[in-house]
Amino acid sequence: MDNQPIITSKRSVSSIWLLPLIALCIGGWMVYQDWANRGQLVTISFITADGIEEGKTPIKVKSVQVGKVESVRLNFDDNNVLVKVRIEPEAEQLLRENTKFWVVRPRVGTEGISGLGTLLSGAYIEMSPGDKGVEPKRYQGLEEPPVTSDSEPGLRLQLTSDNAHSLSVGETVLYRGFPVGRIEQVEFDPKAREARYGLFIKAPYDQLVTTNSRFWNMSGVQLNLSADGVNVQTGSLDTLLSGGVTFDVLSGENPGKKSQDGDSFRLYSDFSSVTEQPYAYYNEYLLLFDQSVRGLVAGAPVEFRGVRIGTVEKISFQIGELTGESDPRIPVIIRLEPGRLGFDDAENVLTGAHEKLRYWVQQGMRASLKSGNLLTGSLFVDFDLYPDADKANVIEFEGYPVIPTISGGLLQLENKLIAVLNKIEQLQVEPVIAQLDSTLSSSEQAIQQLEATLEQIEKLTRSKDTRALPEELKSTLKELQTMAQGFSPDSRLYQEMNRSLDTLQQTLKQLQPILKTLDEKPNALIFDAPKSSDPIPGGDTNE
Repeated sequence: MDNQPIITSKRSVSSIWLLPLIALCIGGWMVYQDWANRGQLVTISFITADGIEEGKTPIKVKSVQVGKVESVRLNFDDNNVLVKVRIEPEAEQLLRENTKFWVVRPRVGTEGISGLGTLLSGAYIEMSPGDKGVEPKRYQGLEEPPVTSDSEPGLRLQLTSDNAHSLSVGETVLYRGFPVGRIEQVEFDPKAREARYGLFIKAPYDQLVTTNSRFWNMSGVQLNLSADGVNVQTGSLDTLLSGGVTFDVLSGENPGKKSQDGDSFRLYSDFSSVTEQPYAYYNEYLLLFDQSVRGLVAGAPVEFRGVRIGTVEKISFQIGELTGESDPRIPVIIRLEPGRLGFDDAENVLTGAHEKLRYWVQQGMRASLKSGNLLTGSLFVDFDLYPDADKANVIEFEGYPVIPTISGGLLQLENKLIAVLNKIEQLQVEPVIAQLDSTLSSSEQAIQQLEATLEQIEKLTRSKDTRALPEELKSTLKELQTMAQGFSPDSRLYQEMNRSLDTLQQTLKQLQPILKTLDEKPNALIFDAPKSSDPIPGGDTNE
């Protein structure tokens, strides 16, 4: 057997290919590292891109750079600018729902001049870290930097007012002249037609704010001239130049409970307004009057038997706005303040106060207009109980509870006078007038006869015979007096008459037997009486 070699082929990878593979792995790792270290891409919308440069403008938190602007483009749909920024990975945890962005550039405001350092370094975007919520798809950038940070401890409140009071963001909040906070936000609500202010009270001064605190404008100088002299009130130098808000609890009033974050208060124009309208919480009601409201103005008092319980807020002259097309009544909006009735000036008492009002309306409580001053003609709204009034309830109309009304004051007197005149008109006056004419004619005739009689009496009194009558009467009276003196017990005539009466009395006694006999036998004067036999002593009387 021949020994022949066995030849086989064997393929193997050359070690030279390890170099590109290693380079590919290193490149992939570098790409991953670059992607992993790029951070979060965030979109921010601004009204303008003033001071922002693509690829250059940094993102800073407390002067530490945490990102950079990558792109800037226009957003035609919302008419603003969209800025895309890259946030470094170690700062991604700062991105929350309440994270805020604004551009730091030189500004001149009530707090002074800020952002001067950007004159050399250029503008940058400041980021205020958030602490709640999740990251939104897009942030809305602020045009003005926030006055305080969300992480700063303190209390945030809301103030509402019908006027702007010349207040702006950053102005001071005072407590008895000491600065304790700032105004963070100023906006106007077109639906509610009121100005709203966001306040921040720094800790530990936030414990000074209670449910019964009152806020009023302290801008400029307040001058009051009265009989007590001149009273000038000013705040600090900041409020004197720009403006500010101060708060306190009225003297003698219960401080109330500590205020909570987000509570709302009313902002008064000055301190005198606080004393005139010291209550911030109230219920609004609608009154519909079927009489003239001339003399009733906004701010007029609402009273219950002389005790003020509220204020007239609005008188609507556009009848169709509230009452419909065919209702001629005038709508008047009032507000009733539970704090005037001894309740706490807090929002949680409004519902209970409304339910009590509904009960009293069912018991006959009605609103009416009454005269507050006869000289000026001013009116006010008066509440009282009318037990005889028709049953009624508080109904809802156009979002307002409606309190039933009743005619009052001069209108009631006018209605009664009209009712009396109507009754008089229904009377048959003509026969009465004819009878009165006849009576007057008869009276005239009687008066004429009386006058004639008086003339005759006057003539009679003037005659000589009439004048002589008194003398004759006088002489007659003298004669009667003389005659009366003749019948006195001491007179001779009286004694003679007395003896005659005694004789007459004896004679009558002697005549009594004769009268008795005549009474028994009337013919005794004609016939003699029968003679009886002589009595015989001891003899027999019978024959």
